[in-house]
Amino acid sequence: MHPDPPAESPYAALPEDLRETIVRSFVDRLAGAAGTAQNLMFGFRDPAPKTAWDALDHLGPMAMNLLVRLFHRIEGIDHTGATFREILWIRNQWWGGSAGIKVVYRNPAAMRRRLDEMLLGPHGKRVVRDAYMGGLEHQLRPAIKLLPRALFGAARAELPDADTWREVDVPLQEGTHFCVGKGDLRGFERPEGRPAALDDIHLDWTSPVEGVDEPTGRCNYLEPWEGSVMHWLEAKLGHGAPVFTFEVARKVITRGKELARASARGAGVSRFQAIATRWARDEMAFAVRGRFGYEASKARLDEIERAVRALDPR
Repeated sequence: MHPDPPAESPYAALPEDLRETIVRSFVDRLAGAAGTAQNLMFGFRDPAPKTAWDALDHLGPMAMNLLVRLFHRIEGIDHTGATFREILWIRNQWWGGSAGIKVVYRNPAAMRRRLDEMLLGPHGKRVVRDAYMGGLEHQLRPAIKLLPRALFGAARAELPDADTWREVDVPLQEGTHFCVGKGDLRGFERPEGRPAALDDIHLDWTSPVEGVDEPTGRCNYLEPWEGSVMHWLEAKLGHGAPVFTFEVARKVITRGKELARASARGAGVSRFQAIATRWARDEMAFAVRGRFGYEASKARLDEIERAVRALDPR
């Protein structure tokens, strides 16, 4: 039996389904279950974690905030929680031009059916399958090699390696993008046989979808000049991505500590040290609040940056 987080821990505030998935990912990896070697990948650092909560400490507040934000996004799509519960294990996280998690689904075929059922938004926001062009960046082969099939093939060409779905009610806003690899359709039913890179759920900072193409039941995309180019620039180059406050704050505080050691401004040093101490105390509490915590962290980052600027003699 894995221990619950202490009552005073920020992790005690995590939604129950998310906590269970994190613990399952940790426990199954520790037990050596097949296909778990990448579970909570960046949480298995030195010293080796003894609990899932140790692993989350290693992951850090930016990864933690991303996990909670994704959970809330999926919960907004399906209030029943059934879609999130299709995730068996969480692997690694990333953030940049997009931000997301690599996952292992309990049953990829069931996940596809569930996402297809979201077309009408029975429990929340609508999710719709990508057309061929919209899912090219999430295949095993480079998009440029797959493009001729879209240009010279049928309008309903099928994506070769992974099916993908997007939220369609959030044009030009942050939207969720689901990817389900087709390994199970080729006989790779067990997690260790599926290409790990293809099963993921991530946030696009600017959704390129404006609705549903009724004849095909697939995504209808914005014209390039309306937002699709912006989405591509974000995803590929990171242009326009949000400030990753938890990551930036740590770098700014490190700079502040360097300046404080050389500063003769006693009051400014004391103020900076107090602010840095408060951030160290509060950062994970912000992180586990998802989007609301992120917005609060932006205000706190501004306060940290002002305190550090006051120490800079230039």
